[in-house]
This record gives sequence, structure tokens and C-alpha cells, in this order.
Amino acid sequence: MPDAPGAPSQLNDALLKEWPFGVKGAPLWHMDAPVERLLRLCEKHPRVCLGWTGPGKSIDRPDYHERMEAVDKAFGNRWPIIHMMRGIAVAQMYPFASVDGTTLAQNGHRYDSYLDTTLGDRWRGRRAYADRLESGGGVAVGEGFNGASPRRGIAPRVRQGVLRTPVQLGFW
Repeated sequence: MPDAPGAPSQLNDALLKEWPFGVKGAPLWHMDAPVERLLRLCEKHPRVCLGWTGPGKSIDRPDYHERMEAVDKAFGNRWPIIHMMRGIAVAQMYPFASVDGTTLAQNGHRYDSYLDTTLGDRWRGRRAYADRLESGGGVAVGEGFNGASPRRGIAPRVRQGVLRTPVQLGFW
């Protein structure tokens, strides 16, 4: 659905009114916007996307997790269907219904090995990296937190009675 990153909430709300496809789409809430707007979007739409627009646009920063703590508090024990844009690295930390990412596409080449290519398995390094991303292990999340995210306890508390696993965002 249309949106303008960095624009005031009123402008983004006006852009949503131009969407001609009804609920066939998901509005994007930029995390620097008021949490009240996120709650309004969740009331009107069956799925809402979250996009981090904070400093450095990195989930490795404490301010990302502080903002997610505010979102968690606003939702309480009942999270709506939320999709996290570029959220594979935090998929296990919060109860997102789905996540997507370009991490593998952008960084997969770093795990290629000349030896693997020579021996005929040119995808071995990228498969291993994909497995690490999907399992939530070995990803650089938490740097600056002495290697551990201080927010790991949020997802189990919020997920009481609701078992959801992160999946890739599909077309619906």
C-alpha cells in the first residue's frame, strides 16, 4: 500500500485512502511514527507491516528493541497479524506472523568458497547461511548487548495461547 517514509502520519493515512484494492494489501507502519497510528492501522486492516526507519536502520541497535518494547506493551498479550519488513534476524525475538528479508540475497556471496565451487557444490555456503538465518542462530543480532539480545524474553510471554511461526511473506 502507498506510503511516504519520514512523512507525517496524516499524510500516510491520506495515501492509504487512495489504495483501490480494499484489504488486499497491508499498510506499512514506520517505527518512528506514533504507536497510536499502529493501533489504528491494526483495527482497520487484517495485516500490518512494520518498517524500521530509526537511526542506521539496523536492528542491532538498542533503540530498535526499545521501540519494539513499546509496541509489545501497546499490544499486550494479543498481537495482531504483523509482518516485519527485513526482519529475518529478529523473527525469533518477537511474535511476528511473518518476516521477509534480502539478507541472503545481499550477503550470500560472502559464504561462497572456492573449494566448494571446485568440488561441485557451489551452493553449500549459501545453504549453510540460509539455515543459520532461518534458525535464528549465528546472526549478528545483539551486537552491543554482549552477544545476547536483552529482549529475548518478550516473544514467549506474548505468545501465550498463540503458537505462530515466522514464515516468508506470501502473496495473498
